[in-house]
Amino acid sequence: MRFTIVAVMFALAAPLSAQQAGEDGSLTRSDFISQMDAEFSRLDGDANGFINEGEILASQRQSAREEALRQNARVFAGLDADKDGQLSQQEFAALANPDAIPVDAAPLMQQFDSDRDGVITLVEYRIGTQANFDKIDSDRDGVVSDMEMRAAGIVR
Repeated sequence: MRFTIVAVMFALAAPLSAQQAGEDGSLTRSDFISQMDAEFSRLDGDANGFINEGEILASQRQSAREEALRQNARVFAGLDADKDGQLSQQEFAALANPDAIPVDAAPLMQQFDSDRDGVITLVEYRIGTQANFDKIDSDRDGVVSDMEMRAAGIVR
């Protein structure tokens, strides 16, 4: 179990600062031990000299929270065009990224382009939509009732 903690400590050790590493990027054993001790202390939430799984998870959550806040601050700064510390509606609207929402014309083309010529005519569109209407209008009275919509899985 102690080997696992040492492995975790080595993996979780904070990146070296310029002061900790030599000019050639080297690190002395004593500097490494000091860094490991500081990291152990940071992870040992209750300062009892032992690190348990809960403390590791708490540390990881805290690090993730801090990173999320840093990312949020960068996004906010990027959106705050006039740098007044507030987002106007126009600045906030820049957050929307329609390119992030996948779009695919293939399902509609397959459904409505009955002659497969790469375009949907009004007639093809009406045929396809009226066929859907007729499927839902189970009593064939030319009116789709709330009950028929619910029966077809359409919530209204």
